[in-house]
Amino acid sequence: MIVFLDTEFTDLLQPQLLSLGLVTLDGREHYVELDLATDIGRARRQASSEFVRYGGVLDLWGRVAGAACTDWDLGRRTGEWLLGLAAGTGEKVEVAFDYSTDFELLEATIRNAGLWERVREVVWPVNVARLVSTIDAELAAEECWRAVGTRGLARHHALADALALRTAYARVKGLAVA
Repeated sequence: MIVFLDTEFTDLLQPQLLSLGLVTLDGREHYVELDLATDIGRARRQASSEFVRYGGVLDLWGRVAGAACTDWDLGRRTGEWLLGLAAGTGEKVEVAFDYSTDFELLEATIRNAGLWERVREVVWPVNVARLVSTIDAELAAEECWRAVGTRGLARHHALADALALRTAYARVKGLAVA
């Protein structure tokens, strides 16, 4: 079982999680975003770089029904989703990412929810950055971003970027995606 991960966060120097998207090779999706109306949400918006606030990240909020949640629920929902995948397959879940901060933020949010000790037993981090750094993979990602536009998603939305990473990986590996 492989799951593709992307996150959006406040800034590059002191990243704090804003949203998280996961998608399996067969198309199952998990997406959560911080409710910006909470105290933590307001603080993270304030701590966000200008690019995040005005360059196409936060203006993509609210595109996935039921995704907004508290900081604690970001980790709880994500940890439970990963535990459910592992239980359903009976094997470890490979979490593929192309930027190490994404996995670090995934771990931190699950740890914050008190589930990391269980989740770490069933996940295996896999950095696929070098694998998806080809022209063919980048073209596949671009095609994916165009396609998810029909869902109101775009580049710099964590779910859209997780889908693009899955598409790029599949192209390089010669795999079909759902």
